[in-house]
Amino acid sequence: MSQEKIENKNIETVVYKAEVKENKSISFIWILPLIVFAILSWIAYESYTKKGTNITVVFKSAEGLKEGVTSLEYRGLELGKVTKIDIKNSNSFKVNILVKSNVSKYVASQGAKFWIKKPIVSLTKISGLSTILSGNKIEVVPPFEKIKETGEIKEKYSFVGLDSKPNFDLDAKGYYVSILSTRADLVEVETPVFFNKFQIGEIVSKEFKNENVYLKAYIYDRYNDLVNESSVFIMNKALKVSFGAGGLSLELSSLYSALVGGITVQTLEKDAKKMSKDDYYVLYEDEKDLKEKTFLNIKVEDAQGIGKDTSIMYKGIEVGKISELHLSSNSVIAKAYVYENYNYLLTNKSKLVLEEVQVGLDGVKNLGTVVSGKYISIKYEKGKPSFFFEINKNDKDKLLTDDLLITFYSETLNSISNKSKIYFKNIVIGEVLDYALTKDYKKVKIRALIKKEYKNLVNDKTLFYDMSSKLIELKNLDLNINNIGLKPLLDGAISLVDVQRKAKLTKKNFKLYSSYKDVESIKRVQTEGFYVKAYFDNSFVIKKEESINYKNHEIGFVKSIKFNDKSSEVKMFIYSKYKKYITKNSSFYKKGVLKLDASLSGILFEVDNFSSFLNGSINLDNSSKKVYKRPQIFASKNAMKNSSNTISIIFDDVEGLKTEFSKLTYKGVIVGKVTDISLISKSRVLVKVQISKDIKKFTKKGTLFYLKKPKISLNEIKNVGSSIMPINIGVISSKNKRHLRSFTGANSLEDIKKAENGIILKVISLHPSSVNVDAPIYYKNVQIGKVNKVDLSFDGTKVLLDCLIYNKYKHLVRTNSSFHDISGFKFKFSIFGDSEIQTNTFSSLLKGGLMVVTPYAYNDLASSKDKFTLEKELMENWENISPSIKIRD
Repeated sequence: MSQEKIENKNIETVVYKAEVKENKSISFIWILPLIVFAILSWIAYESYTKKGTNITVVFKSAEGLKEGVTSLEYRGLELGKVTKIDIKNSNSFKVNILVKSNVSKYVASQGAKFWIKKPIVSLTKISGLSTILSGNKIEVVPPFEKIKETGEIKEKYSFVGLDSKPNFDLDAKGYYVSILSTRADLVEVETPVFFNKFQIGEIVSKEFKNENVYLKAYIYDRYNDLVNESSVFIMNKALKVSFGAGGLSLELSSLYSALVGGITVQTLEKDAKKMSKDDYYVLYEDEKDLKEKTFLNIKVEDAQGIGKDTSIMYKGIEVGKISELHLSSNSVIAKAYVYENYNYLLTNKSKLVLEEVQVGLDGVKNLGTVVSGKYISIKYEKGKPSFFFEINKNDKDKLLTDDLLITFYSETLNSISNKSKIYFKNIVIGEVLDYALTKDYKKVKIRALIKKEYKNLVNDKTLFYDMSSKLIELKNLDLNINNIGLKPLLDGAISLVDVQRKAKLTKKNFKLYSSYKDVESIKRVQTEGFYVKAYFDNSFVIKKEESINYKNHEIGFVKSIKFNDKSSEVKMFIYSKYKKYITKNSSFYKKGVLKLDASLSGILFEVDNFSSFLNGSINLDNSSKKVYKRPQIFASKNAMKNSSNTISIIFDDVEGLKTEFSKLTYKGVIVGKVTDISLISKSRVLVKVQISKDIKKFTKKGTLFYLKKPKISLNEIKNVGSSIMPINIGVISSKNKRHLRSFTGANSLEDIKKAENGIILKVISLHPSSVNVDAPIYYKNVQIGKVNKVDLSFDGTKVLLDCLIYNKYKHLVRTNSSFHDISGFKFKFSIFGDSEIQTNTFSSLLKGGLMVVTPYAYNDLASSKDKFTLEKELMENWENISPSIKIRD
């Protein structure tokens, strides 16, 4: 215990004192606020210095402008941006633009010009395409030239925008022409200027003031000599429309000018002085404005339907127009003009008449008066000059006193109206004036006028019918078609039928028939003629009133038919002027409504004249030299020709031969056709062939006929077209003077050549063979003939071969010659000896073939009566057998 106290007394307590030092540097924490302050100060400075200047521009339209997007530019350099768009009034918009401060002294200054830049796409230029995506831009032209001249800048912050690009960039050395126009819609900037349809310049500026349009045209340097003080400027209309009594005339200029329009320059004097830049020249809208005019006054009782630009016509030509209309106390005074070269028409004896426009679906006549409703026509007569005229309602009737006034009576009015015309051979010869019911209300009375130059067409025998009554009429299965066009159907029309020109005119009233068919029967009765009796076999139908035609002209009609069991009599009325065509060789045939022949080689479609199209017809034919005891009417043209130009050919088999489609050919030329095929006794076929060319040449005794069947083999290809189309008949002519009408035909040309080109030998095979028709026959590996026919014997034990040996080689075949089968190939195999393969030509490998071997000791010439046995194979060393055979042996 005491010891522990002693140790505690020896422990000394130590206390440390902190050392205090003075720090004189700035703390890092104060640097950060200073940096932030510096950045904010720089941003404030930049914002202040680049804030720019606000200006306002007033435009008539703000189309394509967007706040914060649309830029202010000078030749592609952005100088500012639109900040706000306000509506100032109904016709203007106030646009605020913030201009960059570094260019504000030039933009916000007096003399600066602003306009809206839009994209331009034309055949002459493509510009401003960037505005398609970004919208329109505002373009500015600072007054650099003015600042340069005066050396001072006058500030300005409110402006009025221009309608179009100004002419600030015109070249002082360029050739510029000033043009004045009264219409702002005719020309735009960059409109081309043409001389003889060739571009020589373009419009570079356009300005509208004082109700006129002021244009600047730049003429390209190389064309300066084409434009001078004598030049006139005319709008180059892409489509020129002229109206006249003859109808509508359209003239289309070049495709280029049709798309871009343009101005045409006409220079009258080549040596005149150049135009001054400060003188303005008038832009004419039409070339007619250049013509000298003679003015006149016209007094009109009723001006309904006429107005400014109503045409004045003479014989279908526009000779002037009405320029102004003034209302007086009881009439209208029209101020008009006539082109100076037509002023001779203005005489004290000339009359002016109001004419109505004619409009129809098949044509528009006098289209120039469709808007005004009428036009004025001049009825010219020589006299003293006069420049004042009166037009009364009755003037037209006074002018028509020389015309022929007639009256029609009809059961019904149909489509007839006061617009209906009277036609003769589709030419207008008159018009309908008015119509009304008769006093008893049973008929319609129609008054009409025939023009004086056509009144000689009308006489007591003249017939009239309503052309517009029906388009199609079907009655008792009898079809009547009216093929007159659309206008007569809409407005109504009457047609005159010329019957007898020599008849006199003693009446003014005529019956109006309802259709041409009614008139046709009466016309036939009134026509002079004679009767011809003909006969037909009742195998076809002939109708009363059926037309008789010759070379597509009606020469008569069927008057009556007297029926008989075997042959009926037809009484035909032939018009007198066609009497010379009825001869002893005349024959007739029935022609149907239409004829249609179709095959793989083509389609033949024939339609007769309109009357025959409806009913069929009987046609006269004088081509035959055959004399008939009495005139015959045949069922068809073929039947008629069969009676005189037909031959008979008998064949064993005519597979592939077709009536009307199979032809008779001679050296590739068609000289006839097959008209009939029939089966006769002994299973043979009789073919009737109508010869169309040179019948005497092909009816001589000895003439050969054969079927041109397709043949495809390794050796040749013949008549391949007949494999898909009807086969034809070939002919080989003869020199014999005797003529026949019946012949026996061959199955093929080869059958004919049997007798002409060689000898036929019979070869009998007792074993099956691969020999086919046309298989070659060899002698020492040279072909000397071919197999014409392969057949079986009656009992089926033998194969019979008809072998043709060509004349050239028939002396090589003797009665003791042998025929060997060399078809295919032969293979000999031996275990102890050599194997052997034997074959002949490639043709005989596929088709088969025969080899002829004649021994040294040969006998007489073989004849068609000799028969040979076919050996199964060739003898050994056959090629060494080579006798010398003489032709005369």
